Amino acid sequence: MTTPVTRNNGAQRLDDFVALLKEEGRHAVLGLDCGTGAEGLAFVRAGLHFTGVDASEENIHAARAHGLSASVATAAALPFADAAFPAVWAPDALAGLDAEASDGALRELRRVAEPGAPIAVVLPQGGPDAGPGPGFTVLRA
Repeated sequence: MTTPVTRNNGAQRLDDFVALLKEEGRHAVLGLDCGTGAEGLAFVRAGLHFTGVDASEENIHAARAHGLSASVATAAALPFADAAFPAVWAPDALAGLDAEASDGALRELRRVAEPGAPIAVVLPQGGPDAGPGPGFTVLRA
C-alpha cells in the first residue's frame, strides 16, 4: 500500500511524515542516509526517538556529536532485528541504485520495520540514471 504525497519540498516532506507518525502514535524512527544528523534533530525536536545510519563514518561521528544514536550501515545490510522500528525515513536510500539493488534495499527496509509501519522513500523510475520516479511516497511494511 502506498500513500502518495504531492509536495516535494524536503522540509515539508519531513513535517508531513512527523505529523503522520504522531497521528498514528508512533514514537521512534530509523533514518537512512542520516548524514550529519540535521533531519534526525528535527525528529528529536518533534518528540520522536531517532536512530540513524549512514555509509560515511565521518557523518556518523558528526551525528553522534549532536547526541543522536547513529551507526555506519547502508540499506543493503541494516544491523537491526526484524520489526525493530515503528517507522523508517529513507527518502534518499534508493537514489542511484539499479533495479536489483533498489529491490534489495526495499526488502531490507521492510524487514526492520514493524508490520504496517510507514516507510518514506522516493521511488526510482528505471535505472540509476533515470532520475526520480513518482516522487516521495510512504510505503507500508
